[in-house]
Amino acid sequence: MSPGSPDISWRIPPELEQPLPRPVRLSGAGITYCVIAAVFIAAGVGITTHTINDELRREAEADSLMRNLTVGGQETEATVTRLFTGMGYVVNYAYTLDGRNYSKGAFITSEHWQALQVGSPLAIRYLTSDPAKSYPESDPPNSQTHWLMVLPLAGMALFFMFSFAVIQLSAVLPKWRLVARGHSGRAVVTQCKEGSQGRSSGYFLYYEFSLSDGSKCQGKKFSGQPMAEGSTVTVLYDPNNPRRNRLYPMDTVRLAAA
Repeated sequence: MSPGSPDISWRIPPELEQPLPRPVRLSGAGITYCVIAAVFIAAGVGITTHTINDELRREAEADSLMRNLTVGGQETEATVTRLFTGMGYVVNYAYTLDGRNYSKGAFITSEHWQALQVGSPLAIRYLTSDPAKSYPESDPPNSQTHWLMVLPLAGMALFFMFSFAVIQLSAVLPKWRLVARGHSGRAVVTQCKEGSQGRSSGYFLYYEFSLSDGSKCQGKKFSGQPMAEGSTVTVLYDPNNPRRNRLYPMDTVRLAAA
């Protein structure tokens, strides 16, 4: 049977003949996709909010430390123990006060970092009431350096979580629009190929249908069940862009009256 030949056994499903837009509801699978998408969005917002709040708290603590060190700090000499780069230029240093050893790390400018080497002396300022709190004398804590790290990380977390949410919703929203407003037509399966999608094994169904102007349009669907070539199926398509089409019925949405 060719896609253009008549098929007296095919009829438009009665529920699709109701006026547009048709009432649509989510199926169990559709609800699952939407819940997963909501979880991803909530996680993205939560991670971003937590990251920014942590940085605001760290910034407030750094500002308080700077004020205390300015008023009650003392200078001493430390020794560079490690130099490395990550999201910025970092120096680790060690120093001894009153017979106790201390070590700390800090972000410094690239010019200062390049001038140092392991074992180099490093002038630092420490808090006399708590000698473990210190910073390099020439490189006081810089909030801008931290924000330049925190904001991209928070943005990446938000981007990836929203991207995962969009992937979940892509299994629902296009089908919702087609069931609500799509035009129905007869399609014919032109090929059925065994394959896999993700972790699922099944069959790729290739089909073709005719538009009102006589032109042909194709589509593809992954199915758990095979169909014989030449089988007649119902397709829903967007009349303004027929390449947006799906076979009916769909797994994530259904007509509310069905």
